[in-house]
Amino acid sequence: MSGSSAVAFAQPWYVSATGSDSNTGTMASPYKTIEKAVSVVKAGETIYVRGGTYSLNAVITLGKSGTAGAGISLLAYPGEKPVLDFSGQTLGGSNRGVVLTGSWWHITGLDITGAGDNGMLITGGTNSTVELCNLYRNRDSGMQLDNGASDNTILNCDSYFNADPPDYGDADGFAPKLTVGSGNKFTGCRAWLNSDDGWDGYLRGANDVSTTLEHCWAFRNGYLEDGTDAGANANGNGFKMGG
Repeated sequence: MSGSSAVAFAQPWYVSATGSDSNTGTMASPYKTIEKAVSVVKAGETIYVRGGTYSLNAVITLGKSGTAGAGISLLAYPGEKPVLDFSGQTLGGSNRGVVLTGSWWHITGLDITGAGDNGMLITGGTNSTVELCNLYRNRDSGMQLDNGASDNTILNCDSYFNADPPDYGDADGFAPKLTVGSGNKFTGCRAWLNSDDGWDGYLRGANDVSTTLEHCWAFRNGYLEDGTDAGANANGNGFKMGG
């Protein structure tokens, strides 16, 4: 028989703090940045992030989308802990850490810290799962969902020590609020020592939005990391939901 055939396999891509974006993205030749891996990943593929600290000052945008049968995975490499440190960002503005605008993502095992605003913002994205992530010492809410973000699952994530100087009035642990869509679900998540609320589900002009929380904990919010009162603008609710 003459001729040949090729079979395409989903490519796992690798990122390492000691890699290079001129590499090929394999385990032996990893990229240096998540942004580079995102630029090449396709629906049905996986990005593995190796352990270590990544010193960052630019937003990581996850704008591609998977499908119901072929999602995109962004995973900590098994047994390792990648820390995405955005403390080089200036305070406030649009200086988020990770911004998810796409749909059908599975994000697991990342530490996100030091962002100038939200540690993670899910804005408009749907049907994604964020699992076993830690969001701490960001300078607004650890995680916020808005702009119609819907049907996302936040599973076994922790959000703590988030604080927004100088008034400390907005940094919640988790904030599915304002323009958020419906059907988002938090399971097994914990929020503590955030300067404002544990969960802030305050809605604006949308009374038909539902958010589900199950087996979640909120404690000692409205205080700073050192345990001192965050001040008059810090509400300190455990769970604030509704209009």
